[in-house]
Amino acid sequence: MTTELLEKFKQNFPIPKGKNENPYIILFDAYTGMGKSTVARVLTKHLEAIILNNDEVRNFLNDYQDQSTLKDQLQKYRLEELLKNGNNCIHDSCFCHNYKTKLEYYKQLGYKYYIIRLECSDKTVEERLNKRTLDGVNYSIADYNGYLWMKENVERVPLNLIDFTINVEEELEPQVIKIVESIKKDN
Repeated sequence: MTTELLEKFKQNFPIPKGKNENPYIILFDAYTGMGKSTVARVLTKHLEAIILNNDEVRNFLNDYQDQSTLKDQLQKYRLEELLKNGNNCIHDSCFCHNYKTKLEYYKQLGYKYYIIRLECSDKTVEERLNKRTLDGVNYSIADYNGYLWMKENVERVPLNLIDFTINVEEELEPQVIKIVESIKKDN
């Protein structure tokens, strides 16, 4: 990673000063199209946190197929800097993909983390992904075949590691409020 790329990244994805002495990370056990970005946005209505969206970084890099490791390097840099600056973070990505390796990384960081499992039917995912378009809010090129591939080939996080579950086919707000209340009590 070049210094020039890192500087451009920091301009596009600034590291604000947060207010938390003990910041935490929220992770999603969910496949593509299950509503991670939607849930992340609802969460930020009820708690102060910065969303780290992998699709936005792919767009920044113009690397929609993850052909380099730059996305992961930049997101790790950003996450670590945000946490050091007292920011809670929501990692809007598929934590379940290589979750064992990712779990070791999060444990080594030394910050509290919460894993939220998202659940919904294949039909709901298919409808969402068929409606998805690239715009200023959504940068994902994921499609239903990608979801089916993940479902077949990517192991979900074991239930004993899941802190919360959200059914995205039900009203999100009450589910999110319960989770936020629990996280606030825990911190």
